[in-house]
Amino acid sequence: MQATARGFTAAFLSQFPDTVDYEHDRTRAERGLAQLVQRAKDAGQLRADFHLADVTLLILANSGVVGESPQVSLAASRRLAAYLLQSFRSGHTEPLPPPAPLGLQHIHQPPPTR
Repeated sequence: MQATARGFTAAFLSQFPDTVDYEHDRTRAERGLAQLVQRAKDAGQLRADFHLADVTLLILANSGVVGESPQVSLAASRRLAAYLLQSFRSGHTEPLPPPAPLGLQHIHQPPPTR
């Protein structure tokens, strides 16, 4: 959906700013993601240095996939997600740089102005 409906979610939500309790929903989502990440690590399926911020990084990276058409965007989005999901699996042991300080609140923030 993110690859083919660019901007729809932001535009839709901007029309109903008081309808959704973003802070409560974001906190609940982050708590659930943290539990899911820990369960995957405990099961040996997720690399030990995976960080919750990597989920936000994945979403932000995927939002940057732009193609000439919805079909190209969808194909690029699927390819990017597959690459990243494979790299998150345990067994990849090369050390990574530290995680970026990203949370789910960074997904709908406009870029800073310079």
